Amino acid sequence: MIRAAAGDSDLDLCVRVLAAVEGVQLSIDQLRPVQERLLVHETDHGYAFVNDSSVAGSAYAMVRVLPSERGQGIGSELATAARDAARALGKESAWGVVGADDQASLRFAESRGFLEVGRDVKLTRRLSPGEGRTGVAIVQLEEEHRAGAYAVAVAAIPDMVTAGQAEARPYEDWVEQELDDAAVAFVALEDGRVTGYATLQSLGDDRARLEHGFTGVLPECRRRGIATALGGAQIAWAAARGYEELFTTTGVTNTGLRRQKAKLGYVEEAGPILVRGPV
Repeated sequence: MIRAAAGDSDLDLCVRVLAAVEGVQLSIDQLRPVQERLLVHETDHGYAFVNDSSVAGSAYAMVRVLPSERGQGIGSELATAARDAARALGKESAWGVVGADDQASLRFAESRGFLEVGRDVKLTRRLSPGEGRTGVAIVQLEEEHRAGAYAVAVAAIPDMVTAGQAEARPYEDWVEQELDDAAVAFVALEDGRVTGYATLQSLGDDRARLEHGFTGVLPECRRRGIATALGGAQIAWAAARGYEELFTTTGVTNTGLRRQKAKLGYVEEAGPILVRGPV
């Protein structure tokens, strides 16, 4: 039996399963805002997360089961519940990610109609205190920059390499999901106009690492070094505050971002596999 997450005990279950499966340590408070999107299995050995996504007509779905408890039908029941939840959101499909070396999970997804639609690479940058550079046109994002940064998102998100055609969320949702939870956000300014922005996201209670959120530049302003300048500002900010590592993932076909990160000293390795299927 699958139930909607209710109360701290269910949120604690999700925290424990996520830590065991992915090594990510979140807190109950960090999951509380998405509690209504969490589904837990009666065995307390797994959960599913289903939410809106930037991919048109598609929900983001994640099914996680404790490694020691797999093969008992828990994942299948959660996957069925996740499909129902995606349909309840008015979606025609769902997408998610599978670890690059997790062939068992890939077979699980494929057996339920999910097909591989892309592969990512992981880009990691080790930090040293005092390093990094901040371009003179790069400043931290303030309230006055939000409308301009959202215009960048609207223009840049459709170019993302993802599980399907992507589009920007409505403005209020974008602020809540992109900015409110960001560790820091920067914008690039040209004659007072926002031409690009980039965010860094916290990883729960991890004080050593940050994950890159969205980095976008207006199409007409690309190939001017703006994304590289934003990346330099992020490195400088994180290094000055004692962080040890920055990382992100992107599609293998996103050669522009991969080249830009290589200029900034990022090391590349195989990342997750994107899968998508009907609901």
